[in-house]
Parts: sequence; C-alpha cells; structure tokens
Amino acid sequence: MGFRQRPWHWLPRHQRRVVRHRGSLTRLLRGFSETALHVRVLEEGFRVPQSDEARELGLPPRRRAWVREVHLMGDGTPWVRARTVIPLACLRGPNRRLRHLGNRPLGSALFGRHPWSREAFTCGQAYPPEQATPCPARRSRFRRGRCTLLVTECFLPPLWEDIRDRAVRRHPTHGDSLRPL
Repeated sequence: MGFRQRPWHWLPRHQRRVVRHRGSLTRLLRGFSETALHVRVLEEGFRVPQSDEARELGLPPRRRAWVREVHLMGDGTPWVRARTVIPLACLRGPNRRLRHLGNRPLGSALFGRHPWSREAFTCGQAYPPEQATPCPARRSRFRRGRCTLLVTECFLPPLWEDIRDRAVRRHPTHGDSLRPL
C-alpha cells in the first residue's frame, strides 16, 4: 500500500475530522457501525517493509520486520485498510504479543493498560490494491520505551458512504475528543 504525504487541508471537512481523530480509531469506528466492527487479517508475517516505511522507522534497507495488513470491517464492509510495521527488536518481552493479535484490533494493544504514545500524524493518500484511485490516509508512529512501530491507515470509500447520514445523528465516542460531525 503506497503512501504519499499531503497537507490536511486537501481533505473535505467531514473526512478531516475522522482522519485526524487522535483517539482509538477502532473505538471511533465501533460507534459508527450499526452491527459490529471486526478485523479481517489480510496478511501478516516477517517481511521486508517498503523503503519509505523502513526510513520512517530508521531500519536499514532490506531488514525484515513484522508486517500486518488488515481490513477494519464495519457492518461487513471494508472501511479501513491498515498496515502495521513492527521492527523485530520490538517483538521481545511483553511486546511479543503484537505478533499474536489474530482478529483483534491493534488498538486493543496500543490504547490498553500500558498505552503507547502516538507521535504526530502524517496526512496523505494511500493506494490500496483494491482501489483504482487513491484514498485519504494517515500514518503515525507509536512509541513505548525504545520501541517504535509504524501504522498506515487508509480510509476506503465505503466508510464515507456508510457514515454520511450517521455522523450527524449520533456521536460514536464519549471518551475521545471528536465532537459530532
């Protein structure tokens, strides 16, 4: 999934407020979902990250990492395609459970009892394989101690179609900082 950085202002306002949401994206999407939100693992394993991902994480070229790609499914529809890159050095000790998330969202580990701290978002466009045109996306690094992981989230067109009418009707999260759209 290629990522190209772009400024925030190119996004329409209703998309900007979702893409820039600082809390748990999983929690936000659960609020929008009429039935359930679940994770569909597309692929995961030891892979060589894309060159821009390796640069972001300070990894040498061709160094393997744990790469996980998933769809966050709202009401049975892919809403977000997410790609996580975790350097192998970060998969030791308690962080080794990041390799065994299965169908659980990454947010359950990042925002759980021992939260990771998120650095500033980078806004942009991503080119997921299933889309002919680029989609709004964000990329952020999460840190805990000396470990850093990279998350790229691509917001697919069905998300905007599905939440268009729901966004004004109800506020999906109470503890997060997003106000009604």
